Parts: sequence; structure tokens; C-alpha cells
Amino acid sequence: GNYFFKSLLLYVIAFIVLGISWLSAQKYFRPVCLFFMISGIFFHGYGIIARMIIMQRPPVSTLYESIIFVCFVLVLISIIIEFIKKDSLGIFIGSVGGVILHFIGLKYAADGETLGMLVAVLNSNFWLSIHVTTITFGYGVSLVAGLMAHIYLLQLLINSKNNKRLKKININIHVLTLIALFFTLFGTILGGIWADQSWGRFWGWDPKENGALLIVMWHLMMLHMRVSGLVKGPGFALGVSLVNIIVALAWFGV
Repeated sequence: GNYFFKSLLLYVIAFIVLGISWLSAQKYFRPVCLFFMISGIFFHGYGIIARMIIMQRPPVSTLYESIIFVCFVLVLISIIIEFIKKDSLGIFIGSVGGVILHFIGLKYAADGETLGMLVAVLNSNFWLSIHVTTITFGYGVSLVAGLMAHIYLLQLLINSKNNKRLKKININIHVLTLIALFFTLFGTILGGIWADQSWGRFWGWDPKENGALLIVMWHLMMLHMRVSGLVKGPGFALGVSLVNIIVALAWFGV
């Protein structure tokens, strides 16, 4: 847990430095933020790998581990966005999302032992590494898409005249939603194959399967509405911003 605490601290510092950079409008603050984010994800990744070595199993097998892993994915995607777009949005999403998920993780870590034993049905390293990692990766990208949509809505409130920036953010949301759809859909199909091998049925409408399907359906619905022109930029952003609730339902609600 110590590594995760260090990464949490570095994400907090990155967020504070980003805030200062926005107030002072100095360019040299961005590389400093990026440095703190990359240092944070280094500790974060090291902590996950250490747990994998200790437990001899894939990175996600309990709720606590899923929070830590989704947090890692969220920050990683955000850093990639930052390298591509170079507009500080990635740092903002990564630091905010990273801090929030770390705090949720700390709450679960405080409840007891985080290196627990697994129930028999989950004790299959092959499926744990493939299905669970894919679906949690999908959760991470979905959350980034949701946060990006929130930024779009904030931009609308602050300055709705800046069409160029709004268009840019809208494209980001679109691309992220497509990536999230790919991983959540692929992960759900893999989950079905795993269920077929474990329980002899591909699909049983159990809450976990429904939760995973709900995220897929939500992404599909928003993409269809965007393509068909039922929603324009603001409507699309509003719909995608709600995906965070859908992910929380599938992840914690179940």
C-alpha cells in the first residue's frame, strides 16, 4: 500500500501544480506536472507488479485490486492523451481521476487485508488475466471518456463561444468512447466464454453480466445517437458524462 500512497501524493502534487499553471498561464509548468504524473504512475505500476509477484496471480482479482488497476489505466490513458494533445486536459483528468480512485481504494484497504484468498471459481489465472483485465481496462477508458465529457460541459458553461476547443474535446470523447466500447464489449464476450467453461452456460442474466452489458449498451447508444444526428456535441457529452454512473453501478453496485 505504501507505493500507492506515494503515487497518490504525486498525483495530488501534479493537480496542485496544474492549478498554479492555469492561474499564472506559464508554459513551463506543464512538463513539471507531467513529471509528477509519470513518477506517480511508476510507483503505481511498481506496486501492482509487486502484488502480482507476491500473490502469483494477475493484477485484478478483488474489488480493491480492481480499483487500483482501473486507477492505473485511467492515469495511463490520460498521460497518453497528454502526449498526443499537449493541452493539459490529460493531466487534469489523470490527476483528478487518479486521486479520487486512490481515495476510494484507501477506504477499501482500510476495511481489512488486501492480499486475501480467492474463491474457487475465480482461482483461474488464465481467465483472470484475460477477461478481468480486459473488462477493467474498459472501465478505466470509460471513466476517462466520462471525465472528458464533463470537461466539455464545463467548457460550455465557462466559454461556449470557443467552438474550436469544444470541437477538439468532442473528438476526444468520440475516440475514447470507441476505445471503451471495444474493451468492454470484448471483455463481456470473454466473460461469457469463461462462464460457459465454469458454469456450463454462456449467459445467465446475472447482475454482473447485466452490469457489463449495460456499459456496452450505453456506449453503443451514445455512438448511434451521435452518428444518426439525434444528439449534437452538448447532448453527446451529456450522455457520455453519465457513463461514470453506469460504470459505478456495474462495478460497485453489483
